[in-house]
Amino acid sequence: MIRSVILNRGIGNDDNGGDPALHREHVNDTLALPSARATLLELPFGMTDLARLRLLVTRRAEDAGLCEPRLSDFVLAVHEVASNAVVHGGGKGRIHLARTDAGLRCSVADGGPGLNCPEPCESASLPEADEAENGRGLWLAHALTDDCEVTVGQSGTTVTLVAFLS
Repeated sequence: MIRSVILNRGIGNDDNGGDPALHREHVNDTLALPSARATLLELPFGMTDLARLRLLVTRRAEDAGLCEPRLSDFVLAVHEVASNAVVHGGGKGRIHLARTDAGLRCSVADGGPGLNCPEPCESASLPEADEAENGRGLWLAHALTDDCEVTVGQSGTTVTLVAFLS
């Protein structure tokens, strides 16, 4: 069974005048699969690659035109998702970062058992505090990007993050 959850922090916010239809059209354009020419980074990674991966994503996103503070937000979101892939998805993952007409699209895939319920990151508020030091990666990725799509299948989980350039 494949489940897909699209999380969109722009809908209902003042950044698009509160008109979800306008924002959704823009999101669909950005989520469209980019051509091979638009690929900025594509590689497998493991635990020992996370620091290097963060540096590569920073450089590629900056070269593509993403500026601070959005650059740091996007890189942190990608790092959280990549860390989740390593910790919960079988010890390794694969990243694909691409430039689209409207922004950047980054997919992180793993071959792990999949999530039982990706919906908690839909919440508009921070998950309840407890003694746990982790468990907020998807929530953070959602909060720091323009779109967050989680696709769960038998062969693992893919998280796709989008950052608009304008």
